[in-house]
Amino acid sequence: MNSRCNAKTTAGKRCRAAAVKGGLCSLHADPQIAVEMGRKSGQARRTKDLLAQEHAELSPPGTAQEVRVALGGFISDVRGRRLDPKVAGTLGYLSNVLLKSIEVSDIETRLAAIESVLGTGEVKEQSKR
Repeated sequence: MNSRCNAKTTAGKRCRAAAVKGGLCSLHADPQIAVEMGRKSGQARRTKDLLAQEHAELSPPGTAQEVRVALGGFISDVRGRRLDPKVAGTLGYLSNVLLKSIEVSDIETRLAAIESVLGTGEVKEQSKR
């Protein structure tokens, strides 16, 4: 059957699905199917929201090793379809920024230690005459 469903959508337009029974698509022919599909969809979204909340409870990584472990977890969550790829992409970007800040912080700490050993602190400007 190549005919379209005769029912109207909630927007008032004609349904674009293919007609199955009596000129109606399967959703309009049996409203219980639509109810069941909506329930399943809502349940799937709630499950994703719960998983997202679990990830929100994690403490932020403080070392490059912890960032590496977190990124590995994100990869496995995307593969297991427990994490949206867009969210994982954002987390990957933020991880890159975090790694850079860890690197700079580490260099600053090392430089301060070297300066304290050598006795060369910051050079202060002399007073203008």
